[in-house]
Amino acid sequence: RQNFLCRACGKQFQCVYQKAGCRPEAKQLVLRMLVRNSGIRDIEEVTGVHRQTVLRWLNQKADSLQVIPRHQHYVQVQIDEVWTFVRRRKQCKRWLFYAYAPETEEVLAWSWGNRSQHTVRKLYKQLQALEIGRFCTDDWPAFTKVLPKESHMIGKTYTRNIEGVNLCLRTRNRRIVRKTACFSKKEQNHDNAMKLIFYYRNH
Repeated sequence: RQNFLCRACGKQFQCVYQKAGCRPEAKQLVLRMLVRNSGIRDIEEVTGVHRQTVLRWLNQKADSLQVIPRHQHYVQVQIDEVWTFVRRRKQCKRWLFYAYAPETEEVLAWSWGNRSQHTVRKLYKQLQALEIGRFCTDDWPAFTKVLPKESHMIGKTYTRNIEGVNLCLRTRNRRIVRKTACFSKKEQNHDNAMKLIFYYRNH
């Protein structure tokens, strides 16, 4: 387990690492698996990296990322909600509301909370800096209480794109699959797992 010093960057390294988490390629593999529907314990089993290290990498990576809209003006933005939970299915429901721009295929913003107008309002505040022509949603009453009436279009006809994104998210993250047995015990891990997927989807 001799350590060597790189003359180029000044960092120490080993020719053969004893711990899987120290291997340079391990972190990139773990991050790729996190956005490809792999559970934390599955990643631990496949890569040999301890699950606490996997969670630490998840949170570190998510904290370093920023999801920023590419443009200032959008013709249409679709908004929908997805049901999830943390720790306990019935007692700890956690709704994800997010905005999707079909013209650029990017997630613009999202908010966490209960299924109420308060959570919708948190999302709408994030979108107010943008110029948006139309807001498209389903007929959930919370949307009509928050979004401007003159630019609000209601109906499943107008949310076909985001419904497809919902399916994509469920295939990329088991936490939001209906009747899933894979869930987070902490809100931080739960939220950052979704942030990571949104970032990789946009890029």
